[in-house]
Amino acid sequence: MARPKHNEHEARSESTRADLTLAEKEQLRDLVRASGLRSEAEFVRHAIFNQPIRSPARSSSVDPALITELNRIGVNVNQLAAATHMGRDFSKFWQEVGTELRGILTKVVASGS
Repeated sequence: MARPKHNEHEARSESTRADLTLAEKEQLRDLVRASGLRSEAEFVRHAIFNQPIRSPARSSSVDPALITELNRIGVNVNQLAAATHMGRDFSKFWQEVGTELRGILTKVVASGS
């Protein structure tokens, strides 16, 4: 059975665009996934037109600075992985990322988070 046709005034024929950093794009994907909505477009329409968006559950015991630091490292890992897949040698940077992650793990263990 074919999808029903929209009335002319209901057709979504216009679009808008926003430039995002890699970290912002990843955050948008996470928010869309956590919201249960089907697509980024649906999520953005809900946000623009003040329709409720379910926020992801947040634990009050998690340090926001830790999340920010882990996100920054995650972005670096994604960029290094992409460069590695293009044949570039970034082995020294992978070691630096490992060192950063070990430092954060030490902080987490020390703080009991």
